Amino acid sequence: MRRYLRLGVALAAAAGLLTACNNSANQQDRRTSNSILRQYETSQPAPKFTWSQIRQTAIDVETAQAHTTQTTSFFFNLGVQDPVQSCPSIGFPVATTTQITNPLTPSGYNDNSTIAQIDPNGIYSGDSSGTYVLCVGPGGKTYGVYWEGFVYSVTGPAVWGAHGVQLTGPSSAVFRTR
Repeated sequence: MRRYLRLGVALAAAAGLLTACNNSANQQDRRTSNSILRQYETSQPAPKFTWSQIRQTAIDVETAQAHTTQTTSFFFNLGVQDPVQSCPSIGFPVATTTQITNPLTPSGYNDNSTIAQIDPNGIYSGDSSGTYVLCVGPGGKTYGVYWEGFVYSVTGPAVWGAHGVQLTGPSSAVFRTR
């Protein structure tokens, strides 16, 4: 029995020593990485800008997405040049897998895994190339369109002509540039 006790103590000590060595090596790796990063931050600092076009474009697009923006949508089949349909529309195309609730929830185990949770409409979303578009019909009444192909939308009235989209009026969203 004493022999097993001594063996257990020896194994525990060895494991502790290995853990300490591992931690020491990890700390040295972190110190080295931090030193390299400080050197680059000093010799090649990240640029600082007073204004950013890409940031402004992202802000303008998100603003247009959140508001009732007039768009024109064109529905395409892969490999076919001309659209199958086009319509005046409201807002930007919305992927069918878009959800307003988090599609995953923590599993409750200590392994950082997640499990699917049901959508508010009572189903579980899967992978899809589908898109929803709110088209505007005669008289201004909107109707929903679901499309499995590709959708091209522009912010304003447009037509398909000479195998391309042509705006026929001003944009219904504001995009700022300098």
